[in-house]
Amino acid sequence: MPWQMLDISLLLPAFALVLFRMVGLGMTAPMISSASVPTRIRGAFILAMSFMIFPLVAKQAPAEITLSMVVVGGLFELMIGATIGIGLSLIFTSVEVGGLLVGQQAGVALGRVYNPLQGVDTTITGQLYSIVLTLSFFIVGGHREMIRSLLDTFELIPMLSLGLNESVVVLMAELLTAAFTIAVRLAAPVLIALLMTTLAMGFLSRTMPQLNILSVGFQIRIITAIGIAALAIASADDLMLDVIWGGLDLINEYFVENAVMRQAGAT
Repeated sequence: MPWQMLDISLLLPAFALVLFRMVGLGMTAPMISSASVPTRIRGAFILAMSFMIFPLVAKQAPAEITLSMVVVGGLFELMIGATIGIGLSLIFTSVEVGGLLVGQQAGVALGRVYNPLQGVDTTITGQLYSIVLTLSFFIVGGHREMIRSLLDTFELIPMLSLGLNESVVVLMAELLTAAFTIAVRLAAPVLIALLMTTLAMGFLSRTMPQLNILSVGFQIRIITAIGIAALAIASADDLMLDVIWGGLDLINEYFVENAVMRQAGAT
């Protein structure tokens, strides 16, 4: 019995480090960190995943881990999981921003609705784009890839080995750039169609002054936006896949680069 207690006392610090990394992911990853997910469910998921991951990575833990190492190192472990979660959240936010641009240009942004996935108010088109991306994320196995990326970090960055450097700033800048590009690409078909519609109504108002463009233009813009958005979403499967895998690839490349830099510093 004393030997078993000793083994448990040695394993608990290592398990705490794994738990910290998983907590970072659970606090920031899309869907998991949603306000619509009860705190108890989220906590149970994080704890269960930590118990499943720990036997796979326990051999990588340092032989001796003190309480101070757990406290200080736990913050860096938290950053690793949070990096994956924040990166994916930026991708999901970019899709909703694309829908928000469509809603504002179409004139339906006044009727805002609550998005339970992110806990914020959004437009109908923004929530539609977000739902499509969420379904695509689960269909292509993005949730499994997210957990696999976390597992890969234990190979690339063992416990208590992460250090602060400027590469994380570069990663966030690249993710923000990619997110803005994705938002524009998703909204571009509708924005172009609305621009053409506006020009057509302008010419029509000049040739037919008796036609009240203000009374019919609003409905035309909404119908055009909804129709083009439906066609764009139906044909955006490749773009959605690029969104998901592109974001995960950027995150994985960051961890690979960090591992190379750590090995170069060690030599």
